[in-house]
Amino acid sequence: MEQRSTAVASAMDDIRNIETEMGVTRAGVEAIRDRLIELAGQRDLFPLEDFPAPDPDAGVSSHMYRLAQDDDDRFALYAQTTSGGTSTPVHNHTTWAVVVGFDGQELNRFYERNADGGVTQVDEHMVEAGTGVAMLPDDLHAIRIDGGSLNFHCYGLALERLDQREYYNEAEGTWKIFNNIDGIKEARTGLQAC
Repeated sequence: MEQRSTAVASAMDDIRNIETEMGVTRAGVEAIRDRLIELAGQRDLFPLEDFPAPDPDAGVSSHMYRLAQDDDDRFALYAQTTSGGTSTPVHNHTTWAVVVGFDGQELNRFYERNADGGVTQVDEHMVEAGTGVAMLPDDLHAIRIDGGSLNFHCYGLALERLDQREYYNEAEGTWKIFNNIDGIKEARTGLQAC
């Protein structure tokens, strides 16, 4: 745990410095992604048993474990674990976001808004060990995870503070506000669950 805490703290220091030096730019978030890929490469620090996926009868398919978060709720890092069958609608984050693979696969599809108010897919990337994706605040994506997985998610602002994220409701053809994520499990050393 101590080695993991030290490695996470070092990565988060580097991420703060990257944002300060490069700003919230495409190159900046890609540099943050690369630093997180480096952290995820320290596989022995993140044994899968420390981040159990939900039980099949739990009513949820994923858990978020908080690994780091600044006191002002900036620069938050999570480990998301899934038991499979997880997907999201097309959405933005309203802050920069980086997803890096550790175990399993997460299909990320990227979209642009089109003239009729909907979305058009423009790209996709499979996030798995050694890879990741980097997004600016207005970038749109959707994810699909079929099997079990563990991935790192890093944001410029904590998930609980992202109360203006939009998602596209395809059935209605409208944009709506995503509910805040709650039930995050505390994985920082010496802190109690929220």
